[in-house]
Amino acid sequence: MAGVELRLTEVEPPSPDPPRTIYTDLVNLPDPIYLGVEVRIFNYDDVALYMRVDGYATGWTFTSNDFGSVASGGNIYRNIDNFGTRAKPAAPAEEDITIRLRAYTDAGYTNLKWTYERVVHVVYIKSDDGSWTQDVLNNFDDGTVQGWAWVNESYVSGSTLAVAVDYVLSNPYSLKLDETSDGGAGTNPRRARLYKSFTTPNRNNVFAIIDIRTSRTDARLKNLRVQTDGTILMYIGRAHDTVTTDYRAYGRWWRIVIPLPKNTTLELRFVDEWWIDLGLRHVYIWLDDFKIISKD
Repeated sequence: MAGVELRLTEVEPPSPDPPRTIYTDLVNLPDPIYLGVEVRIFNYDDVALYMRVDGYATGWTFTSNDFGSVASGGNIYRNIDNFGTRAKPAAPAEEDITIRLRAYTDAGYTNLKWTYERVVHVVYIKSDDGSWTQDVLNNFDDGTVQGWAWVNESYVSGSTLAVAVDYVLSNPYSLKLDETSDGGAGTNPRRARLYKSFTTPNRNNVFAIIDIRTSRTDARLKNLRVQTDGTILMYIGRAHDTVTTDYRAYGRWWRIVIPLPKNTTLELRFVDEWWIDLGLRHVYIWLDDFKIISKD
């Protein structure tokens, strides 16, 4: 057993960390494209170790990230924004990238003791290549919320859901959820969900393409979950706590591409969890150009 471990999901030891596949749609992505990752690092050694994370793959450039000392038996969580970049592929493709943890016994990162690597499979689809059917498009450009709704799950009130013009991907509108909460019951998580029901097509390959943006005012963003009813499809961030740290990136658009079951009626949910210590705070979610696509 290695003296360190690198995990890429919210699954806790001793359960094995499941394989990780990242899907994305090439349509309207920037060139070059960027990859962000969230990592959890465990030190199982008898001594404190200094942790460094980088990656390697053909055609990619990765940053090297030094996270300092982790005590024996300890673990840390880090969100590495813009971790890797590569030229945008011109056509659908698949590839593997390797994320590497190296653990050193000294603060100068010269005495290497452990290396631990995780392979991530990346699948690039191209939804406009003629092979896909666009079954759903919600771009909100008719000035309505197009069937989306929101509900408070924990200590969120006074929120609004409407079309917006401040951040859009296709003019003139996006969808914007303004989640509002005051400082009451300050140790509790604030949590709301944006949701809509769909019936997926009866084809062998079905994907949701989600272009989403988050922001905040003096709150701390803990996690964002994409769910079908109660089943978590993607978890970004980590469990709620009252540390004054954001556990997920914000202030930019993300693209999330997720396989969906075929021929199924489901409620697709974006569950947003955050924390405040006092005062009135806002957390925002924008959604634009949401799609469901399919093919056999």
